[in-house]
Amino acid sequence: MDSLTAGGNNAISPVALALGLPGVILSLAIVGAAAVSAGGGANLYDHELTLAEAAALHDTAEIVRLVRAGHDPRQAAAVRAGVIREQPMVLTPMEAAILERRVDVIALLADVGAAIRADEFARYWCLAQARGDAAVIAAVESQVPQPAPVDCSSGGSASPGSRQP
Repeated sequence: MDSLTAGGNNAISPVALALGLPGVILSLAIVGAAAVSAGGGANLYDHELTLAEAAALHDTAEIVRLVRAGHDPRQAAAVRAGVIREQPMVLTPMEAAILERRVDVIALLADVGAAIRADEFARYWCLAQARGDAAVIAAVESQVPQPAPVDCSSGGSASPGSRQP
C-alpha cells in the first residue's frame, strides 16, 4: 500500500504537505515575479538621473551615457531632494560636482563639453571657495587660463540651487 494513501483514503499526509508546500510557494513566487517583470511592472527604483544628479553622485558612466544620448552637459537640471541637500535644487552638472567635491567629475565635464568659460569662472570659483577644498579650487582654476581676480564677497553670483526645479 502507498504511504500517501495509507488507511484507504486519498488524503495527503501532513508530512508530504509540509515537505512539498514550500517548493510550491517558491515556484509560484518566481512565476509571479517573472510575469510582472515581463509585463513591464513598475520598479520603485527606476528613475533616470539628470546630468546634475549623476555629477553629484559620482556616476561617471551615467554622465558619459547621457552626453552621448544628446543631453547638454552645460544645462541646469533638477536634483532631487536628498541627493545633495534635503530640498530639491536646480544645478548645472558643474555646480553639482563642485558642491559634492568631485574633482574627477569636474575634469570629465570639461572633457565632454562643459569646460568652465571665462564668463562663468567667478561663479564656479566662488562656489569652490565656499566649499573650502583646495583640490576643487585647483580643478576650477585649471579650467580657465589666467583667470581674472574674483571678489566673492560682492555676492554677484547666484547661489547654487536658487533656480526653481
